[in-house]
Amino acid sequence: KRGKYKEAEPLCKRALEIREKVLGKDHPDVAKQLNNLALLCQNQGKYEEVEYYYCRALEIYECRLGPDDPNVAKTKNNLASCFLKQGKYKEAEILYKEILTRAHEKEFGSVDAENKPIWMHAEEREEMSKGKHRDNTPYGEYGGWYKACKVNSPTVNTTLRNLGALYRRQGKLEAAETLEECAARSRKQSNTGIDPIHQTRVVEILKDTEGERRRSRDSLTSVKYESGSETGEEA
Repeated sequence: KRGKYKEAEPLCKRALEIREKVLGKDHPDVAKQLNNLALLCQNQGKYEEVEYYYCRALEIYECRLGPDDPNVAKTKNNLASCFLKQGKYKEAEILYKEILTRAHEKEFGSVDAENKPIWMHAEEREEMSKGKHRDNTPYGEYGGWYKACKVNSPTVNTTLRNLGALYRRQGKLEAAETLEECAARSRKQSNTGIDPIHQTRVVEILKDTEGERRRSRDSLTSVKYESGSETGEEA
């Protein structure tokens, strides 16, 4: 397969050149081809090129289609997957939070002290859990975090699971459980399938460190996570 990827790369680059010449370098169809090319490079481990192509595609989508276009979130997820495979967990975390924050703002309005995206509630719950262990103070109420369960988006659902996987790697188990519960409720309520563009499981990337967490916390149930593109966007 790796040999086929190598053979396909120059053909994909040629297709990109043609689209740029015919449509212009900032056309959304050019961004789709950039995603395809990034996928080919990712499968060959060419991560610097992957980052370049995804970042360029992201810029095109945001400028031409706007920040709320589904392709923006999907491309950010693709880029986050690239970061994960390189161990750049902080960079991936930032992208996941951006996706969740934007989805929240689109559905429920601007973020403020009374209107927070789910990841903020998850991190607050994590802090509360630490406080409980110190002085037996019960968990606080989490306001309307359940609203995030109503966001009907496979990409958002995937992001919830992926950020939850990162939280587990960091030992933030309460935060992870919050996102996992939200993802499970969201999927159940929307009754939608998995976004076909994000089939790779983040747990495969994090499995070594995750195994240690699970052995130390046997009472937790395991959750499957999806991320990153194995099929790429259709040209």
